[in-house]
Amino acid sequence: MADRTFGGVVARAVRQRARALVRDASVALGRGRSDELHAIRIDVKHLRYNLELLVPFAREDALASLDMLAVFQERLGALADNDSFAKTFGSLAAGVLSGDAREPGLAALRRVAERDRERALVAVRALWRGEEATYPERLAASISATLASVSANAAPKVG
Repeated sequence: MADRTFGGVVARAVRQRARALVRDASVALGRGRSDELHAIRIDVKHLRYNLELLVPFAREDALASLDMLAVFQERLGALADNDSFAKTFGSLAAGVLSGDAREPGLAALRRVAERDRERALVAVRALWRGEEATYPERLAASISATLASVSANAAPKVG
């Protein structure tokens, strides 16, 4: 029978979101497509929201997991910022007539945004792969510790 405590209900949601994040992020990071990376950023945000509900039951462990997710979300945010910047300047450049004095400046700004995006993608991929243990392994261990702490603390029944 399923655990119907508040902690149990949230723990199931956390497990599901964490598995989906690991599965989808591996694909998205490999491809490097803006839309997929943005979707991963949203997945991280939702997982963080779920984990925040567990802070009263497993404060230290939950905060460690939240810190890991915050770093990942920040790196993904840098990618999103660069994608948005490049898109904006691409649109501006498309509206500038050939020979316009602004054309070289817009082209240079777009190249900078593309270079910065590539650096941000390299950084988020490096975080994911990790030095000793991969990010997914460390995140899974951190979330497991959080969920174990939640299980150890009896929580009130839901519904």
